[in-house]
Amino acid sequence: MKRCPQCNRSFENSLDFCLEDGARLTPVFDSATAVTVESKAAKTAPPTIAYPLAPVREAANKLSNTVETETVVAKKAILGQEPTVKPTPAFEYASIAIALAHNWWQWLYLEKQYVSSILDYIFSANFLMWLVLLVSGTAISLFVVRRSDRKIFGILSLVILAINLILFLVPRR
Repeated sequence: MKRCPQCNRSFENSLDFCLEDGARLTPVFDSATAVTVESKAAKTAPPTIAYPLAPVREAANKLSNTVETETVVAKKAILGQEPTVKPTPAFEYASIAIALAHNWWQWLYLEKQYVSSILDYIFSANFLMWLVLLVSGTAISLFVVRRSDRKIFGILSLVILAINLILFLVPRR
């Protein structure tokens, strides 16, 4: 049998906490059992000192609150909800410049290149430079779109690169 120290209700032994107020239940012994337990305990172990639980509960609450706060801050940083790196205006202008350079390279060099085989075309310096401009322009533009306050530069450069790619893929007369 167990008893609640706050409301003095009795409960069965399988419960550890009071169903009314949530306090930890204390076991209730009859006098014969209590004497036997005390005499065995006195022979084998030093006396137990009971400390008040209020300071321990307060410390545990403070600890759990700080752990929750640190976890939430860490999750926000990991998930990227608070961007820590903002691109400089040079990155914003560079995204447009690379997209226009890609357009120029495609118009000036890639379309006028003689092709004997597809492998020669893919491994030519002109095509590889076109590919490098496409990939770097896309990467910088996506970085600007994601992290910059002025997203228009990244969006505009992505549009230019997409138009160039479509013009490259569409067959000409």
